[in-house]
Amino acid sequence: MGAQKGNRKRSAVTRALSVLSFGAALLLVGGIPADAQRPGQSPSVQQMQEMQARLQRMSDVMGRMQHIQERAQAMEHNMIQQLDRLRSQDRLSDQDRLRIRDQERVRDMAHAMSTAAREMRQAMERVRDMAGDQDSPWSREMHQEMERLRENWNGLCDQMEEGLELMERIQERLGQPGT
Repeated sequence: MGAQKGNRKRSAVTRALSVLSFGAALLLVGGIPADAQRPGQSPSVQQMQEMQARLQRMSDVMGRMQHIQERAQAMEHNMIQQLDRLRSQDRLSDQDRLRIRDQERVRDMAHAMSTAAREMRQAMERVRDMAGDQDSPWSREMHQEMERLRENWNGLCDQMEEGLELMERIQERLGQPGT
């Protein structure tokens, strides 16, 4: 009977070691993220603060993209008004016709910029929702990738804002007579 009890203890220990070995092997080959949150485990205060900071940074970039969208829409609206004024003239010179054509192109660029900003903002909302999912067992590497994505989008905002400034200067020049 004592031998049987010893065998049960050894088999329980063997099973436990097998499970631990399997878990360690999974961690080594990347099957389970090493810092993944286990089901039923609450995130630490530090994890919550990091997540909130990531979400805030993403919201900031989304706000910039919203502003870009609004600026591009305002530019498009302004171009439509300028085009209507030009077209309402009784006689159009060849230069006026060329100006109308070029203003239509800038208006189309403003529309495309507004649409792109809206689509990017919607993509950012999806990523923000994924990042804010507390039940998601993401690894630190996944959060780092999302941070790099946010940085990329922030750089894209810089480029889009610069593009809008260039388009605004072009719009001003096209609106001037004799240009």
